Amino acid sequence: MRINKYIASKNIVSRREAEKLVLDGRVRINGSVITNLATQVNENDVVEIESIEDIKNDKIYIKLNKPRGYVCSTNKNEGIPIYKLVKNIKEKIYPVGRLDKDSSGLIILTNDGVFAKNIIEENSNCEKEYYVKLNDDIPDGALKKLEFGMSLDGKKLKPAKIKRIDKYSFYITLTEGRNRQIRRMCEKVGFRVVILKRIRIANIFLDSLKEKEYQNLNKDEIDSIIKY
Repeated sequence: MRINKYIASKNIVSRREAEKLVLDGRVRINGSVITNLATQVNENDVVEIESIEDIKNDKIYIKLNKPRGYVCSTNKNEGIPIYKLVKNIKEKIYPVGRLDKDSSGLIILTNDGVFAKNIIEENSNCEKEYYVKLNDDIPDGALKKLEFGMSLDGKKLKPAKIKRIDKYSFYITLTEGRNRQIRRMCEKVGFRVVILKRIRIANIFLDSLKEKEYQNLNKDEIDSIIKY
């Protein structure tokens, strides 16, 4: 069922009001903000709606270095929630996009739905850069396929930027974020991802932030997202 229809079916708001809640970034599914009206939900999904009372004037923008084994959801059955790492934050904050349980690196948490939308919206073209290490030596031809010649689920991917590090590893920059995209791309050219770590979103860098550590974004980092 589409998310706006689902919300309206619960007699919370009208379908038109539900659409606005989604577009304003006030709806979360399994802990992640969604802004796509075509998003489907089922009975196993946890849907949360940010009430007017929960909207704060004070916005929070945090970057966290997520370790492997932690999950970007509130479902403890999936793994340890990243919220366990963020202390002394009274306001409700939510991850912008996701990193899967076996991936690590930069994740942003915020209570600003519009800010989040500028990162995750399909047409935002916001860059996300990752370090990738594979299980074997990857030839240049396979890297070119990852860069320019790849389709997933019958849909052509946007071009990626790739910079080789050594025979096993490279940096890849994407402007979209499909489910387990990099892992699936590598599988299509015959390789398995051993390490996947996000190191940059727009002009927000992981830099020297250690695993499990977090800090507030500075003005320049926030502005690098707002420009989208």
